[in-house]
Amino acid sequence: MVGGGSPQALKTVQHRLINSGKIDYFNSADHDTTLTNVAAGRGVCLAPGFLNDHSGQFAWIPFDCKESFSCVLCTHKEDQRESLKTFIDILKKLYSEAVAFPL
Repeated sequence: MVGGGSPQALKTVQHRLINSGKIDYFNSADHDTTLTNVAAGRGVCLAPGFLNDHSGQFAWIPFDCKESFSCVLCTHKEDQRESLKTFIDILKKLYSEAVAFPL
């Protein structure tokens, strides 16, 4: 599946695969719809690793390509909520674990 909202680097890889002529594909409106289609056995997708839901329901298999892109978490600089700090700490822990033990 190829989907709307994909970063340019991901679109480049998707188009390279499509242009190979070796795969059939269809469009997916968003990542949630894509995961629904994957769960229903209708296809597979390339997705940025940060979208991994860590539910254990999907196989996140590394795909080697030269393209990469950065991801940021944007918050308001004055937001001092404890819940936000906790959320950021959880993300940092998950990220450090993913880097320490890549799939």
